[in-house]
Amino acid sequence: MTDQTDPERERLSRDAREYLAHRLDGARDLYLLALALGARGDGATLFGRMIREARIHFTAVIEECRIAGLDTSAIAVMLGKMNRELVDSIRPEIWEHLEKLMVQRARRRSG
Repeated sequence: MTDQTDPERERLSRDAREYLAHRLDGARDLYLLALALGARGDGATLFGRMIREARIHFTAVIEECRIAGLDTSAIAVMLGKMNRELVDSIRPEIWEHLEKLMVQRARRRSG
């Protein structure tokens, strides 16, 4: 008879798994937001440093999960869960400011 238990679940408490899932969600969302704001290309971008820092942070959180004992598939499962409340959790004034930045950037590119 084979052991059917999940070793990652046994090693990490529910609170620890939840904490790591929140960290992964936040780091992923930060990285995606940075990518949405800045164009990726060979040239310098307005948000190039932010994209780089967000990528470094996302990578560090993934490494933190690995150190905690999660394997790649467990991390992928955590990242695969969609956060549908993301749009509703961002304050309206932040969305408004972001929209203004996007309009300004579009004007600069077309002008």
